[in-house]
Amino acid sequence: MPKEATVRTLIAGWNAYRGALSGSSRYCQLKNDLYCVRNPGFNRCPALSAWPPHLVNPDDEIMAAVEHYFLSRCWVGTGQFPAWQMRLMRDIYDAGKRLGLTPRHNPNNPVTPPSPLQRRFQNEGIRDGERDLARSGRSAPLVASPPRYY
Repeated sequence: MPKEATVRTLIAGWNAYRGALSGSSRYCQLKNDLYCVRNPGFNRCPALSAWPPHLVNPDDEIMAAVEHYFLSRCWVGTGQFPAWQMRLMRDIYDAGKRLGLTPRHNPNNPVTPPSPLQRRFQNEGIRDGERDLARSGRSAPLVASPPRYY
């Protein structure tokens, strides 16, 4: 199965896994779940075996794309960051990755190299988050303090 199709299947699977949660709370919980899938045993994250095996793929690029989709959708959909700023933060983060300057969240796990696959799903998460925010009737600030990664 091509990587894009695998990512789409995983996004659908994770959505079903947390289907009892509604809207933005689901996407924010999934952002946290995927962080733990990618960092098992770190920062109070459970072991990888705690997650349904059909929702985990051994390819870190694929799991990064799934995580970044939900992160983008959560942050934009809740109005934590405006979409324009999310795109800019993504660009800065990816530039930092290419230059070897992006700090690791987990000192035992290197950041994944930026890829078109991750960018595609970050963009989709931002777009879906914009729709979520519009449906909620809330708004994002003009600009927000960026997240801390250390």
